[in-house]
Amino acid sequence: MFDVDGTLTPAKQKIVKSFAKQFAEWSNDKEVYLISGGSFVRICGQITPSLLDNMTAVYACMGNAGYIRKKDESRAWIKRYEHTFEPPAGLIEALEIVARDSPHIEKKPPHWEVRSGMLNFSVVGQKASKAHRKAYASYDAEHLERETIVKKLRPMFPEIDFVIGGAVSLDIFEKGRDKSQVIREHFKDLSKDVILHFVGDRVEHPGNDYAIAQLVLEHPNGHVHSVKSWKDTAELLKSI
Repeated sequence: MFDVDGTLTPAKQKIVKSFAKQFAEWSNDKEVYLISGGSFVRICGQITPSLLDNMTAVYACMGNAGYIRKKDESRAWIKRYEHTFEPPAGLIEALEIVARDSPHIEKKPPHWEVRSGMLNFSVVGQKASKAHRKAYASYDAEHLERETIVKKLRPMFPEIDFVIGGAVSLDIFEKGRDKSQVIREHFKDLSKDVILHFVGDRVEHPGNDYAIAQLVLEHPNGHVHSVKSWKDTAELLKSI
């Protein structure tokens, strides 16, 4: 099981060609799943069509939308399910205030986007360029702004959860509707003999890979691998 942004690709960018070839060769004889905070459409734009054909299933939007490939038919996918998310009263207003009051100067609204079963928020904004996103990622690494936002908003909205996702954003959803739902709902009957690996770049709390990583570690043959970029994943594949 692989996260996408920061694990297989640079954030919101296409997979590097040389790594796509390596990953395709590695995945030919395995069950491989993608579990991302991004939408299915965005994942399809990041991962090459031929590589997607090697995937057993894709769980988009934190696992709130699931897709399986049609048997014996390349580049054809079926949506198995899709959850919805209704932002609680006051959430959008609170997010707008957070974005407005952030000391970070460069902002390209809108700051939030509703996806299947979740909401994605960023101070830098949904229309930020690659340069704007890079600048904010550096700013956040120094000031830990996203961690501060999570600590501020969680007590205000106890019925939902906030986690750090990607390079610049927060993922917001009903409690339990994070990536861990893939394990609970779709892999709950796994045999103890199955060897299970999860690879992600946000496995530490409050990252958006943390919840699923904890459930994988509860499996008798579960392994979690923390990476910082696709280059780390490329090295990791040589040993798995």
